[in-house]
Amino acid sequence: MIHYSVPFIGKEEEAAAAAAIANKKIQGEGVICKEAEAVLSRVLGGAFAYLVTSGTHALELSLMALEIGRGDEVICPSFTFVSTANAILRQGARPVFCEIEDRTLNIDIDDAMRRVTKKTRAIIPVHYGGLSCDMERLIREASRKNIHVIEDAAQAIGAMFNGRPLGTFGDLGCLSFHSTKNITCGEGGALVVNKRSLCEAVQIGREKGTNRFLFLEGKIDKYTWIDVGSSFVISDVLAAVLLGQLKKIDFITERRRVICSRYADAFEDIAKEGYIKIPQPDKRSTGNGHIFWALLDKGISRKDFIEDMKKAQVECTHHYVPLHSSPFATKHLGYRKEDLPVTEDIAARLVRFPVHPLMSDSDTDKVIRAAKSLFGKEAVCRRR
Repeated sequence: MIHYSVPFIGKEEEAAAAAAIANKKIQGEGVICKEAEAVLSRVLGGAFAYLVTSGTHALELSLMALEIGRGDEVICPSFTFVSTANAILRQGARPVFCEIEDRTLNIDIDDAMRRVTKKTRAIIPVHYGGLSCDMERLIREASRKNIHVIEDAAQAIGAMFNGRPLGTFGDLGCLSFHSTKNITCGEGGALVVNKRSLCEAVQIGREKGTNRFLFLEGKIDKYTWIDVGSSFVISDVLAAVLLGQLKKIDFITERRRVICSRYADAFEDIAKEGYIKIPQPDKRSTGNGHIFWALLDKGISRKDFIEDMKKAQVECTHHYVPLHSSPFATKHLGYRKEDLPVTEDIAARLVRFPVHPLMSDSDTDKVIRAAKSLFGKEAVCRRR
């Protein structure tokens, strides 16, 4: 079976974790954590980077730092992981869901800007699959209306727009190092801070609302409670694993890009025939190979396609149930399934293909052959 996702972790990460444990100082904000943050900062072109316990916590901390709260609105795509909306709700604000575009599955900027009101405090673009919307345009439009931009770059480490790392355009950027991401430490994340004025609020928020970071820097002799916060600091053990992964990031990113490029080339003819639609990124967007997806023609059964691929020893999968049509949103936020028809249509037709560095060229070819065979006249999932 060629699995959809397999973390690229080896003996180097095992040794790094063991060394951290042997050091016996495994709490957060240790020497290894600081080293990993420094390396991550270099990967991000010098941006401030603070490790946290998950991408979810990075989102929560970003909204805390911007003091978004009750009565505020935050615009985000409905097609995203639930953490994006939960972070907004936990601050007492309201998520305002918008459409995505079918070229990249990223935020539809026109639709997002139409939903701006006097209550709008922020917009959260989600860099789906490591591809970007037109971030330069989004930043311009948001700036004109004095709206913050928080990048949900959970899937986007190593990706760029116009030569600039994703996560470094908005006021804040949120990364995830979950086991399904390009680089991982099992569970972990980072908050990227692109405005120096927000650094103190971020550090206080992730250190349980205290100024402990100043104590660790030797600037004060004791620390105290400053503001509301939580425990978002990552252990040195996980930071050690992440540091090992960061040293491999160039190889991991390039290998995933090669696999996605092979898919794109191989499926181009099928796309031209109308069986599927494949990513059509902006020429300024440099992906990180996190996901390769296709939208099946409406006449093709996705369930049958995924089952037939499994019979061919290839694990494919679909993705998010749109948040606006989820039980919570319809019951508590007043949304209806028909509110975002483009999102609903895309979510119902999306299929994701295996992508990970342990895949060989022959593995990739096997996936391609299996997928192409299912569009033949005798295929169960053919057009109906």
